Amino acid sequence: MTKKITLEEKYLLIKNKLGQNTIIYFEDIRQIFPNRKKQSLYWDLSKLVDAGYLIRVRNGVYKLSEDRIQPTILLSTTAKKVMKILDETGFDYYISGIDILSKFLHHIPESYPIMVFAQKEAADEITEVLRDNDYIVVGTAKKLSDFEAINILNNRKIIILNQTESFTFTKNNLATLEKAFLDLFFEITRNQYPLALQELARIYRNAVRNGAIDQKKLVKLSYVRNMQYDMRYVVESKYISDAAFRFVKLLKEENN
Repeated sequence: MTKKITLEEKYLLIKNKLGQNTIIYFEDIRQIFPNRKKQSLYWDLSKLVDAGYLIRVRNGVYKLSEDRIQPTILLSTTAKKVMKILDETGFDYYISGIDILSKFLHHIPESYPIMVFAQKEAADEITEVLRDNDYIVVGTAKKLSDFEAINILNNRKIIILNQTESFTFTKNNLATLEKAFLDLFFEITRNQYPLALQELARIYRNAVRNGAIDQKKLVKLSYVRNMQYDMRYVVESKYISDAAFRFVKLLKEENN
């Protein structure tokens, strides 16, 4: 008589065999349970999704739940040092932007401004602490040109410090992937953050292709920074016809 295995045991089997994959295909899971009928396995996966072990990306494509497995974050050396400094202050903060998304970049820049969000009432003290540790602290990427003009950026590490009262979309002082993308998108498109728009597009394509970003969550979260029109346009762009793109371009040219 075949021993019946629990959902937890099925999850562990999948995790042990396919846990290194960002996304997991049904056919790969089927190889782990070769004696399980196709419909029965689909039913098993449905129960794993309902129980929070798996997330269904689309038909036949899954990923391990972030609540069960921590996504890989490739923090820069500078970000790690900044976190160590800020941990000692006791104030609430989180790292966002490139440091959270770097695994989706083709080429990680040698240096880039670190994006930090910190509690509003502690901003002045955190700024002082970081400057005491020889970091340049600015409130927006637009300010970077002022420093470049007087040539003081050489060999100096730059922190973009944003003030916030919300830490909902963070874990262990790190932004979620969706929050990190929105923050980076905002800085690049509004504040001239030094990363090409083409690189931002690559980050988005790679993250979506790997099932790492929840597009519905991305749109929902965008309302927090009043970016809902941008994100809906980005997320729904694959459904928009070329004629509609040209039409919108004409409207924008007319309005300008």
